[in-house]
Amino acid sequence: MHDCDHREQLESSIAMALLYSDIFSYPLTSREIFQRLSTNHTSVQEVEEALHAMRSAGLVYQFDDFFSIRNEPALAHRRISGNELARRVMPRALRRGRLLFSFPFIRAVMISGSLSKDYMDDDSDVDYFVITEPGRLWVSRLLVALFKRIFLLNSRKFFCVNYYIDYNNLEIEEKNIFTATELATLIPVCGTGYHAMLLVRNPWIGDFFPNRIDNSAAGPSEKVPFIKRIAEWFINPVGDRLDAWTFGVAVRRYRTRYGDKFTEEDFNVAFKSRKSVSKNHERYFQKHVTELFNTKVKKFVSDHPEHSAL
Repeated sequence: MHDCDHREQLESSIAMALLYSDIFSYPLTSREIFQRLSTNHTSVQEVEEALHAMRSAGLVYQFDDFFSIRNEPALAHRRISGNELARRVMPRALRRGRLLFSFPFIRAVMISGSLSKDYMDDDSDVDYFVITEPGRLWVSRLLVALFKRIFLLNSRKFFCVNYYIDYNNLEIEEKNIFTATELATLIPVCGTGYHAMLLVRNPWIGDFFPNRIDNSAAGPSEKVPFIKRIAEWFINPVGDRLDAWTFGVAVRRYRTRYGDKFTEEDFNVAFKSRKSVSKNHERYFQKHVTELFNTKVKKFVSDHPEHSAL
């Protein structure tokens, strides 16, 4: 009975991983599924055995090395093309990330979004997650925004920073499968010590992905370049007032432009704006993904009652 319960739990966990990746039409390898399981009482070999049993039962489908909850071979071709484009884009994304790190008061830069999952298509942006000096987050954000508007003509394609947080407040409040996935897949560009600190401050990620590979690097963070320290020294005398002013302007702007498009609760998550954090997600992708995931799980359970444990 114990072995039977374990197999059912493993198959349910596999289904959960595939259902989530299916939101993005992204089939997974057996090793990737293992890393995304919600249970750690297993091995890659056991996952492969369970996958083959699920395939025989018509619960999952296999296309070469990829597994999907959908019987659509085109998904594998789409993934391969997206992986190849991601590899071509990555060197430029790393260069832009290092450029971003050169801005005053920015202490770490990480690649997030689809590129951090090794996928890009023609509509994808290169997204970054940034850690700043406490009390200077909004100054950093202002300088980056001015640079993007003046020199990049406000292009988001290779310079989209959608999350700023300072290093004294690294715990993420929204603890769900979406935020766990985003944190677990961040690719550090600069400030590896702060990236490691971010993962330490969010141990709850392990509740969602106990088998994930920790890609945080040991060692100290990069030293602040001399020219950057000069710029920070120059700004610091007015830094508190500039940070407060920028914060106030941004909050008013968000409220004016988007306040009537969201409920108060959703607005406070999609446009989280505090002295220690700035998140700007006008499409509120987190809610869309989590709701779609819940819908997919309910439909899967309805179609396969033996997996009601989901």
